[in-house]
Amino acid sequence: MAFSNRVRGALTTTVLATAATGFLAGCGTEDEEEQVAYCTNEDGEIVDDDYCDDDYRGGGGLFFLYLGAFRPGLPVGTVLPAGGTRVNPADTAARQRYGLPGTGKVTGGQRVTGGIGSGAGGSGSGS
Repeated sequence: MAFSNRVRGALTTTVLATAATGFLAGCGTEDEEEQVAYCTNEDGEIVDDDYCDDDYRGGGGLFFLYLGAFRPGLPVGTVLPAGGTRVNPADTAARQRYGLPGTGKVTGGQRVTGGIGSGAGGSGSGS
């Protein structure tokens, strides 16, 4: 069956647009869960956000910005499951690498805006 160039062009455009839509939809259906950050102690227990301010000069243990596919709004004292990424809150480069602001306080449950931490959490320390 012979098609005119106009019909052939329209069919090609439709097929390509459908393929591109399917490809883009496939990219968005991965098991990527939204990443959030919490301030935790070395045991993964959520602590007050002040401990993860890059200006914090207190003592009393190790504190981390802990990124993972956790839901926002978890209270202080909640122990997060293993599998997140720990970042030293004083390490400006690591904070930025994981999609967090380079300086200042990170509020518990803050969504990660990009960077390595925006995919599935790993176990890198960044410290």
